[in-house]
This record gives sequence, C-alpha cells and structure tokens, in this order.
Amino acid sequence: MDITLIAIAIFILVAIVFLGLYLFKSINKKNYIAEDGSVFDIESDLVAYQKLYDKTKPLFSSDTEKGSGQSILGFEKSFITKLSSDGFPDLKTLIKYRKQFKSLSDLINT
Repeated sequence: MDITLIAIAIFILVAIVFLGLYLFKSINKKNYIAEDGSVFDIESDLVAYQKLYDKTKPLFSSDTEKGSGQSILGFEKSFITKLSSDGFPDLKTLIKYRKQFKSLSDLINT
C-alpha cells in the first residue's frame, strides 16, 4: 500500500514539474507580429512575410481600391477574381490561367 501511494505521489510531482516547465517556456516565448496581425516565432520569418505582403498587397485590396485598370501587378482581373473568390472549377480554367499561376509563383518565390 505504501509503495503504491509513493508511486502515485512521484507521478503527480513529475507531471506538475513538466506542466510548470511547459507553461514557463510558453510564457517567455517571444512573438513577432506583422502589420496584418500574423504572428511569427522567428524574426527572419516575419521579415520575409512582410516583404512578400508588401509586394502582393494590391492583389488583396478591395474592388474599389483596384481601380478600373485591366491588370494588377501584371495579373488579369479575371484571374484575381477567380483566385480570391470564385475558384477554379475545372481543368480547362486552370490551363487557361497557367501563365498567371507561373507569374504568381515567381512573385512569391523571389
């Protein structure tokens, strides 16, 4: 009976120690916050995200801010509309915009 009680007490003590370490580690964790509210653990990730966000910001602005031009950052308005709201329902549509996808990929990866 005494051994069982001691084992339970040791188990509870170890669990409390691990819980305390976890809470202490998460409290002292530094977070980096982008201007749009995204949170990052590493500052270099924040810097890379912020650069990409600044490059692609016009793609995500509202229709009133986009103006009446036919393209934004070199992308067709119909592509941006499909990308942000309508979607690409079939392969034919995807193939139609394959060059636009390539340009978007190049923009994101550079």
